[in-house]
Amino acid sequence: MTVLEHIVASLRASAVYNKHDVAPPSVILWTDGQRLWEPVAGRIGECLDRFYMLSPEVSGTNSGPSTWIRYHLTAEAGKEGIPVIYLPGISRLAFRSPIGFPDEAKHLFALQFLGQFWTQINGKDWTPAAMMSSADNGLGLDLAKDSSTAQALATQLGVVLDALVANLQRGKLEATDFNALAVADPAGMLLRWMADPEKVKAEWPPERMAAFQGICQQQYQFSPASDGRLAAAEKLVAGEGAWKTVWDRFEEAPATYRGVRDALALAKPDDLFGSKSLRLPQNNQQAEDRLRKALLDLAAKPQQEVLGQLVKLANDNRQRAASVWAHLGEAPLAQAVAHLGRMAQAIQQGLSGTDWDGIAKAYLHSGCQVDTEARRSFVAVRKGPDLAVVILALREAYLPWLEQQAKRVTAWASDYPNGSKDSARRLTASPGTVYLFVDGLRSDVAIELSAMLDGSGATATTTVAWAPLPTVTTTAKPGWNPLAEALCGETLGESFDPQVAETGRPLTTDVFRARISELGFVWFSGAETGDPAGSGWTETADFDSRGHDEGAKFVWRIDEELKMVRQRITELLQAGWNKVVVITDHGWLWMPGGLPKTDLPAHLTASKWGRCAVPQPGAQHHCPTAPWFWANEHHVVLAPGVDAFRNGVEYGHGGLTLQEALTLTITVSASQSAELTTVAITSVRWLGLRLNVEVQGVVPELSIDVRTKAADASTSLLGKTAARPPIRTDGKASIIIANDDYAGTSATLVVLHRDAVVAKHPVIVGEN
Repeated sequence: MTVLEHIVASLRASAVYNKHDVAPPSVILWTDGQRLWEPVAGRIGECLDRFYMLSPEVSGTNSGPSTWIRYHLTAEAGKEGIPVIYLPGISRLAFRSPIGFPDEAKHLFALQFLGQFWTQINGKDWTPAAMMSSADNGLGLDLAKDSSTAQALATQLGVVLDALVANLQRGKLEATDFNALAVADPAGMLLRWMADPEKVKAEWPPERMAAFQGICQQQYQFSPASDGRLAAAEKLVAGEGAWKTVWDRFEEAPATYRGVRDALALAKPDDLFGSKSLRLPQNNQQAEDRLRKALLDLAAKPQQEVLGQLVKLANDNRQRAASVWAHLGEAPLAQAVAHLGRMAQAIQQGLSGTDWDGIAKAYLHSGCQVDTEARRSFVAVRKGPDLAVVILALREAYLPWLEQQAKRVTAWASDYPNGSKDSARRLTASPGTVYLFVDGLRSDVAIELSAMLDGSGATATTTVAWAPLPTVTTTAKPGWNPLAEALCGETLGESFDPQVAETGRPLTTDVFRARISELGFVWFSGAETGDPAGSGWTETADFDSRGHDEGAKFVWRIDEELKMVRQRITELLQAGWNKVVVITDHGWLWMPGGLPKTDLPAHLTASKWGRCAVPQPGAQHHCPTAPWFWANEHHVVLAPGVDAFRNGVEYGHGGLTLQEALTLTITVSASQSAELTTVAITSVRWLGLRLNVEVQGVVPELSIDVRTKAADASTSLLGKTAARPPIRTDGKASIIIANDDYAGTSATLVVLHRDAVVAKHPVIVGEN
């Protein structure tokens, strides 16, 4: 990763938000009161999806005054990607009040209420030096603090952007290190020149241009001045001798040198090898066009033939799927067909199992790969023509597989594992355990979540749980004991709600929360972490609402939702919970272009959803039925196979398929011993900016920290990597807040055991 790539990733990460706490940001504000980023801001902006720069006059396509920026934000509302607005000369502090706010940016003042700022953890503007040295979302490099180093960083900032982070992590960085970058990376210099020769000529001082000219002649047998950009592109395509190193460097970070793509497009090698080389963007594009046609030719062919073709096409395009063009977003079909090929192979392997238990094991072992790869093939593409052929391939290969598996399990409907309250799972309220409900966490997505958790060091175990029928939230969410024992199904209403047995009234959200509280589960919102001394219930993410709102395209957001769930789990564990049990209600069927439609006349139903319906008394129809979970004397009409009762249903649930009914419970355990529950803060006192603390129940490896968010280590007022003061055996510890800017800040004192929060206490820095 280059410094430039890290900065771009950091800017994009500013858009991450907690949907249960705040509204989604519509803009990212990049403030730069000292104009330190101004020389390179445009180059950073080239790597962002949507970028605007505040300037007195309209310049180019992304730079102009505040009124011009507001116009474009309005005109492009709904366009993919969150816009980043660079504000040179305007600091984050300027947004505190409209009084005195710079007149040139006055039309942008209100954007702070609609978006997020790209700032350091302390709310100050990011500076190049802070980005290089900060351990809190910066690069965490060892940067000398003297003025000459600061000057060298400012002078060589454009060069620093191209530097590989790994090369900067080898010791203390001083002025000589930054100045050496100007000539220490000849391959990077050559690529930078190829990306934009005129810009480089304007930015580089004469002595550096002279050094560059000499390096090129000596190492690459090439003269930038006399041979030009086209000759360089042809040599890069050929990749002979030292030019191989240049191509390798380009492959490491193609987004850093986007202009090189335009240079390569100019090259027209006259030899056979060069003319077919995948280093030429036009050859990659021609391969994409051929692949699009090949996928289009799959229409109406037998499924087995389609599966074989998808495997072949994946093999033929494997190299492109991992090429620089894939990294630059110019080989989406190659990436999509890689997933389609793996999907096809998984389908060809078949799915064993002759009963519910057997097919569940087979699906979780290998069958879920079919669903996963189908989703990922769709995620790889965005443009209409590419979407069209990927959808075609999915409908020719994936849809028949879904139908085949649906027919298998429908035949076993009478033996469904969770047909009533008697077979419902049991959730137990116990101290230190919090249940995290995620609506619509389908089993293949849950497997991805479990893998993410394992990779983060947590201990995650999974168990199978079958959803109540019909597989809709109103029926399935409360379908567990002991809650279910207090509910009944006297009436099969239009919304499939159970009733409270003692009142006969439908189970509303408020009543649900009151009932689980009576059972010992304390409900708390997604913006809170609750009290680990008891048993909790909270909720996060929402795959289901995204699916209903966005249809097939909702799978583009699954990674984002999974990261939110993982972050929430980490937050809860760090807050002191011993276990986080992730539960869900049901899964879903997904098919771009819509599930097949089955007609069910409206006069036969009291209520008709996408995949299930409430029948009128005595209604005659051709669809399968299943006993209602809450009262088996009532029957629910199910759409046959993977059909839907409405046109254009790309996302649906309510029926009986593996994708809708098979769910997973994930239990995530914290590595804490029982003795940690006795740890408690008994005394907190400030002496200036020194905080003296006393703790009881001391065990080894306890330390303290002060954070703005208790469970988030990145909000530490000491810095992300600073050592946390240990608690002595007598239970005493002290902590100093070195930055007096934090005086008066509301924060939380936390006691840590191996980075996990085991006790906390609210504080105001410097105030008792």
